[in-house]
Amino acid sequence: MELNYIFFILSLVFVGLTVFSMMGGFSVMMKGGEENAKRSNKFMQLRVAFQALALACFAVAMFTS
Repeated sequence: MELNYIFFILSLVFVGLTVFSMMGGFSVMMKGGEENAKRSNKFMQLRVAFQALALACFAVAMFTS
């Protein structure tokens, strides 16, 4: 398996994790409350991190092809 395929698959995994963390953040945010606001903020921070990792893996996959 070539290196660009590995990074492309990793980018798809991170996209999936991004969607999962975004949906988790929205569901916690809908409940309301102070503690849920903190948990929602953590979910959104994870979303940003997963998005950055997905973009980085996608860029590496494009540059190694």
